[in-house]
Amino acid sequence: MRREGLSKAERMGFFMILDLKTQGYPEKLKQITNPPKKLYVEGNVENLNTNCLAIVGSRRCTDYGKKWCEIFVEELIQYDLTIVSGMATGIDAVAHNTAIQKGGKTIAVLPCGLKNIFPKENLNLYKKILEFGGTIITEYAEEEKADSNKFLERNRIVSGLSIAILVVEAAYRSGTSVTAKLAKSQNRDVFCIPGSLDNPKSVETNELIKDFAKMVTEPKDIIKNYPFLHRRKVKKKDFKEIHEVEDMPEAYRNIYQIITETPIDSNDIVKLTHMSLKDIMPKLTILELEGKIKKVAGNRYKRR
Repeated sequence: MRREGLSKAERMGFFMILDLKTQGYPEKLKQITNPPKKLYVEGNVENLNTNCLAIVGSRRCTDYGKKWCEIFVEELIQYDLTIVSGMATGIDAVAHNTAIQKGGKTIAVLPCGLKNIFPKENLNLYKKILEFGGTIITEYAEEEKADSNKFLERNRIVSGLSIAILVVEAAYRSGTSVTAKLAKSQNRDVFCIPGSLDNPKSVETNELIKDFAKMVTEPKDIIKNYPFLHRRKVKKKDFKEIHEVEDMPEAYRNIYQIITETPIDSNDIVKLTHMSLKDIMPKLTILELEGKIKKVAGNRYKRR
């Protein structure tokens, strides 16, 4: 990747490699002691330098954890916070899905290369994140597979990207509690939702509160710590639309997922899809006739 400024197509593009000298590399990550030398990025690179908040928790979350994760995410995104998590099952997936459905931004940090998505059961979530303006990042080359060491390495990026971390549920000696301690070492605020003493998934959550974390019982307990955050309106996503995208033929889907609410030039679509203008134009016309996109001035296209 060259060092000068990124074009709009590249900022909204689907794949790029950032290093510490590349414009767009997350400024927050540069502050940690061992920032990734390279980041492999799919999706909207602009999310990487927004105000991020990490949400982590149990892979086998309870209904209580799911409920409160959804409540917190829905409110936090109203303050333009980008939700960061590890795209694991459980709380991670709840955080990403809620951010998408409620109209917010999200970043998934993977413990593997982009051609070895892990876990496989979250492949559809991976697609949804990209299709609705989110970002997927990893420090591993495309073919690398996940292993136990990579999960710990991944977690330093989850917390390092963020101004703070919210722990929803964490069992005894879990990876979630390790991430919380990593966040503390990075001088990030650590917040925890308390849990029942009868719930084994709340053992470490409650211990973190006793040790150093701040207990929160409603989203404003987090927001009040950051006066630079301001409330805004966000548009909720329709999951019917998400399923419609998944059902599109691949060639149409590859074009549609590049087009967002921000108009993009047809030549930029050519660059990002690696298709010819001759192949793209009829598909753009069909997408426009189906009411999925709209042509605007300057031969540019945006979602309806």
